[in-house]
Amino acid sequence: MKTVILATDFSEAAFNAAQYAASLTRQIPVERLVLYHSYYSMIATDTPPTDIELGSILREDSIRKLNEMKSYLIPLAQAGITIDCLADMFPFQEAVSVNFLKEKADLVVMGITGKSKIKERIMGSQAVMAAKRTTIPLLLIPFDATYKKIKKVVFAWDMMDSERTFPRKMLKDALQILNAELLVLNVDHNNKSFDEDTIREQKFMHQILEAEDAKFFYGNHPDAARGIIDFAERQQADLVMVIPRKKAFPENLFKKRITKRLAFNIKIPLFILPEDKNQAQD
Repeated sequence: MKTVILATDFSEAAFNAAQYAASLTRQIPVERLVLYHSYYSMIATDTPPTDIELGSILREDSIRKLNEMKSYLIPLAQAGITIDCLADMFPFQEAVSVNFLKEKADLVVMGITGKSKIKERIMGSQAVMAAKRTTIPLLLIPFDATYKKIKKVVFAWDMMDSERTFPRKMLKDALQILNAELLVLNVDHNNKSFDEDTIREQKFMHQILEAEDAKFFYGNHPDAARGIIDFAERQQADLVMVIPRKKAFPENLFKKRITKRLAFNIKIPLFILPEDKNQAQD
């Protein structure tokens, strides 16, 4: 893993995520940490001619704040890592789907919520947007999360179309880097989702993760998100992995009320693995 991007809006939640990202570089091999801020939302839609000057002022102010953050993060990060500062006025959705690819990012880190309701709404919507649009692994850091070495990972698996869309290389690479214990969890309620494809899905996943010494668990809970939270807490996990889908579990993890529950009820970061769309097209 060479490049990690930390997306920040300078809120408390984002600053907490920055501390986590910097500390994480002591566990995973990172060459470059990019501190990124978009000041797009601060530019008025009915832009007067002087907004060119305003854009320049906002960029200078953003770079100044990013450099201040950089100074604070240097002692937390792995010695020798390069920390760059990047600010622009592109919409966040464009940065996630285009600009971060240009930076050849291997991972994007961002905060997931804040203390005030306004910050919760802003950070929550950006987290949803990033999770749905990114083709780069995304790490969402709940507001109260503090870094500790990642030793145990829960992968919340929906048992849906895994052969076509499961990002096996991304997951295997992440597990190899983290060198963590893997617990694979499927949450259902009274076998409501059990059908003719279930056995094939189970066989596929067992074969894929055999070399990772994964342990498989099947939970019974009417609320999948609550089931994941409870399981992760019981297992004292350090990280939860999910693969968001457009019309299926675990998209419900990113609804506003579930985001708040994840952020405030458990202090476990969420690692978002994008679907393998190239594999799905084969």
